[in-house]
Amino acid sequence: EALVLKRVIFARRVATLGVSHQRTLLNGNNLANSLLSLELWVDGIALLRDLLPAARQLLGSNSNIALLISKNIALALDQSPEGTRDDPAFDSHATLRRRDPFQCQHRRRPARSGEHHA
Repeated sequence: EALVLKRVIFARRVATLGVSHQRTLLNGNNLANSLLSLELWVDGIALLRDLLPAARQLLGSNSNIALLISKNIALALDQSPEGTRDDPAFDSHATLRRRDPFQCQHRRRPARSGEHHA
């Protein structure tokens, strides 16, 4: 019953404010979280993937909402039984790429004056 209400609220937000509005994005994220909590993985992940470009375009890639949606996509892919090692990972520019899990991803910070790295 709550899921039905969240769908109605999201549909009304889209109809009145459009997809590219902060409230619509938050309502969509809440709906997707409800779908994911009911293990409706495909629907939840699809909704989040639809919301992410709008959030990035409206608010920027580093906005709290865009980062929240990105995080929720990653968590859903991790928890989903349909998720595999071949699922793409998102970088900060919405480019899909595959990562080698054994490749070191961190970078060493540059040495400050008077410091040196061993």
